[in-house]
Amino acid sequence: MGLKGALGKFFRKYFFNPKWRCLLCGREVFEGENFCEKCYAKLPFNDGAICEHCGRKVIAFEPYCTTCKNVIISLDLCRSVFSYEKPISALIQKFKYGNGRYLADYFSECVANLYLKNYLNADGLLYVPMFEKDERKRGYNQSKLLAEKVSLKVNVPLIDCLKKIKETKRQATLSRLERLKNLDGAFRVTDKKSVKDKTLVLIDDVTTTGATAEVIASRLKKAGAKIVYLLTVASIPPIDKY
Repeated sequence: MGLKGALGKFFRKYFFNPKWRCLLCGREVFEGENFCEKCYAKLPFNDGAICEHCGRKVIAFEPYCTTCKNVIISLDLCRSVFSYEKPISALIQKFKYGNGRYLADYFSECVANLYLKNYLNADGLLYVPMFEKDERKRGYNQSKLLAEKVSLKVNVPLIDCLKKIKETKRQATLSRLERLKNLDGAFRVTDKKSVKDKTLVLIDDVTTTGATAEVIASRLKKAGAKIVYLLTVASIPPIDKY
């Protein structure tokens, strides 16, 4: 490495370290904060009225919202830290597609707090697996990074027993029914003994329609899991808000 390369590495490490700067605007922050005051005030925390089942932001507390009623049936409870709105949506996109692996530190802290806040007493954590070719192309699985760090923070073991065995289309462009068809036969539980009679928490970045997590929860229940919860960084509110 030449002098120019070495200097660049030094400045990136010590002067542009994300831990020293607001994760959104890049302003310098102190005392271990992740955001400056201005940006923190913009964060869309999902701490108001929610669907009591799927945890999405709604107008008033409801047992089931229009998005999950009679649809999310294998997942016993879902919760998210944020509503999937700006500016947190931009950070999640960076985490997922922009090689923003460092964001796993902050997001895992949020999800770990969510786990504790909801008094979940799980036997193990799991993550949404990626198809091997897709993971190699991206270089990492953001859900796995998240789950690994949450596991350490809440002292609950990570159970690595899910495998994606079918290549699927990118879910973002599909409707819920198309997602379910797309995911048919896509996941396998590789070790049924590790989930039998267990209370499990599935970790992911975003709850969109919930189709992926619902399909995985169904597979886990068929393998003998007792309860399956879902915790995500953010969830997309129902279109009609209730």
